[in-house]
Amino acid sequence: MPEETAPGTLTDNGHDHVSFSDLVRAHFEWDQANERRSGEERRSGAERRRFHEVLDHFESEAGKIVDAYWCRTEASAVALTRRERERPGRFRPRRKLEYRLHRVSDWVTGGTHELADLLHDCDILAIKAANGLDGVPRAVVMQWLLLVESHLLGFIERHRDRDPDPRELKRFAASERAELRRIEDYYWRHGEKRARLQYMEGMLGIGVLILFINGMITAGFLAVFGVLDVYDADVRNFYASAAAGGVGAIVSVLMRMSGRGTFVIDHELGYWQILLVGAYRPLVGSVSGIVVYFIVQTSIVPIDSDALTFPFFVVVAFLAGFSERWTRMILSGAMRTVSDGEKRDEPATPPAGSDPQAAPAPEVEETPEAEETPAGRQASVSPA
Repeated sequence: MPEETAPGTLTDNGHDHVSFSDLVRAHFEWDQANERRSGEERRSGAERRRFHEVLDHFESEAGKIVDAYWCRTEASAVALTRRERERPGRFRPRRKLEYRLHRVSDWVTGGTHELADLLHDCDILAIKAANGLDGVPRAVVMQWLLLVESHLLGFIERHRDRDPDPRELKRFAASERAELRRIEDYYWRHGEKRARLQYMEGMLGIGVLILFINGMITAGFLAVFGVLDVYDADVRNFYASAAAGGVGAIVSVLMRMSGRGTFVIDHELGYWQILLVGAYRPLVGSVSGIVVYFIVQTSIVPIDSDALTFPFFVVVAFLAGFSERWTRMILSGAMRTVSDGEKRDEPATPPAGSDPQAAPAPEVEETPEAEETPAGRQASVSPA
């Protein structure tokens, strides 16, 4: 996956930057040097000092390494970084934690294409989670993906000297792919919840404001033509129909969100895109109510003129806006990354009959500070 770089002058690559590849090579050199040393030599070696120097430069830009897995047979590793950044807010700058999954493993995955594909799927899910989730769900998914990639690299290392049994490889790959599907289900559910909140924000905030502005503009046009009479029954019925249609559309969406229908939206859209999609829903309902208001007064619908009362217009306009729930206007769901086999890019909907809350998620814990040796299977660098 793409690597972030940090300013530095510690590498031999001809650039004043320290990438994750540089950090992994420095760690591997330290590890190899420790194989030939013992005791005080390990703590005072030049390789150790160089690794920590490269680590400081890398973390200054990419963020603190929360946890990492360092391979011992080749210069390969996977690490999770966390960085706190300030972003402009409405009233004051707000701080946001950013997570990033880094991986260098081409040296060890050359002959295991199936496991390499799983690592690639982990990278894609990490990119989606880093940009599509917030708070605890994002931290959970990123830490969860790090564990899966660590398991994959560990399996490859265990079978470095000899190829694994095909049946063992198949069982292991199937187990890790099932774990990735659990992670993606967790990501999908929380991404959908986040998108629904943003949709409601656009619908109840911007959407209602748009209806009010349209009402004022319409009143201005009626005043220009000299037909604006706030005490006239036709004007009153017109505005009541417009308002009832917008309310009907809002109630329809709220009922669908509560589980009394289907509500699917692509949660991988940006914040403003989802906000705008929600903003036009009350407008569509309002227009539907106005159209019905005019239709029932024509010969197309044979209705007794005595029945065309204020309550009648409100009810039919509300139903017109509410009927938008049966019109598929929401964008389809986000596309899947992990599949059972050859099929990919399936709509991100939970399996039929499954409990969407059944998939457990691991707890996110801060990892303790690692010992002064890179040789551990799960060597970690202390978190921020």
